[in-house]
Amino acid sequence: MDDVKAQPGRRERKALATRRRILDAAEALFVHDGYVATTISAIADAADVAVQTVYAVFGSKRAMLTELLAIRTVGDDDAAPLRARAEWKAMETETDSRRQLVLLAAIATRIGSRMADLYEVMAGAAASDPDIAEVYERQQQIRYRDQHRVARALSRHGDLRVGLSAAHATDIMWTIANPRTYRNLVGERAWTAQQYERWLADVLIDALLERTRA
Repeated sequence: MDDVKAQPGRRERKALATRRRILDAAEALFVHDGYVATTISAIADAADVAVQTVYAVFGSKRAMLTELLAIRTVGDDDAAPLRARAEWKAMETETDSRRQLVLLAAIATRIGSRMADLYEVMAGAAASDPDIAEVYERQQQIRYRDQHRVARALSRHGDLRVGLSAAHATDIMWTIANPRTYRNLVGERAWTAQQYERWLADVLIDALLERTRA
């Protein structure tokens, strides 16, 4: 029985449900009204909780946005970062470079589907809010570091295009495989997620891998 993970009790489940309800309300308002225009009071009303509850659970809008970004990146409430997830580990340890980029495109597509609109909210708020600019910069750095790990793996395999360094390969991935590109093509140009995923894989393979070995 010691090996069985303890299940949350009624109080913990209720607290988690409240937390999720507040976050969902905050996300909807951030996307619809903008981060700056959204008030704690509006979030509380939308979540059907007291303003004091919002402050007690999160303390600030910035904390809500930060947690939303973390959750939407990985897809659940678990605190484990993306690089610790099974799907990322499977991609990162894949020895076939072409297949590795196909898996990366699939991960990037799922992340885009969960957070493209929120990412746009954060990018817009960063221009006028130093606190959000800091959150945005940190998120960008985390994404860059994760993608640099992939670039180093491609380099170790000897499959990067001749003359392409791991740093430049990371720059390409960082520019193309991001939620804003997903939003532009799926949200604005009405591509399907499947079309985007196939396109992204093809572009990454063509841009990064040595053609004679791809």
